[in-house]
Amino acid sequence: MSKTFKYILLSSVILFAGLAQAQQPQNNSLANTKTTSQSKKDTTTVPVWQGINIEIDIEPFIENAFTNNTNRTVYSYQGNVQANLKNSYLPVIEFGMGGATRNLTNNTSFRSEGMFGKLGVDFNLLKPKPGAKIKNNYFLAGARIGMSQFNYTIDNLIIEDNYWGGTEIINYSIPTTKFWFEIVAGVRVEFFKNLYLGWNVRNKHLLNNGKYGAVTPWYIPGYGRGETSAWGFSYTVGYHF
Repeated sequence: MSKTFKYILLSSVILFAGLAQAQQPQNNSLANTKTTSQSKKDTTTVPVWQGINIEIDIEPFIENAFTNNTNRTVYSYQGNVQANLKNSYLPVIEFGMGGATRNLTNNTSFRSEGMFGKLGVDFNLLKPKPGAKIKNNYFLAGARIGMSQFNYTIDNLIIEDNYWGGTEIINYSIPTTKFWFEIVAGVRVEFFKNLYLGWNVRNKHLLNNGKYGAVTPWYIPGYGRGETSAWGFSYTVGYHF
């Protein structure tokens, strides 16, 4: 990950350490008179349905503004819809589209473009202390299963015959489907009523990588670089309904 991502991740840990401390009950007579049975009753009476969050991921716009150039162009548009059950379990659907082009010095070019979707769940690990006021801030950990259907094109691919000699130029475009899973951890903070900022880090692993020696996609929409494993980052802005 870049230094920027590491800085944001470190800031997240520091922020939520403070939030967890802020959620501890105040040392006053009212807090001290609450019994353990009353605290248990408070946590068990949280309604199951706590609404939904709709978010968009703005991280690709920031990253690509600094990394895209004449030889490499990447774009991605992603959003998600996440239900909130008892402020503890948050099933989520993520969806979007993306693509990339890359030009090599030998005049070979790669292009990919398509749609993707992810299905998963997050768990809120930030639990309030007994008697503390529940705040709308979350420290989340979860998992995703992802799928992308896209077209992958190679132009001017030069194949050399080391036995007979000579070269051959190949152009082809094929539809491809890739599956992967992700381990996700991050935070979400309510900065204004029902408005949230969130960021998370993702460790991704392909489930159907190409055979050894095969030409594999350089970029997979929703996944990133077409490697067996990869790291990713999201920075989201959302609204709670």
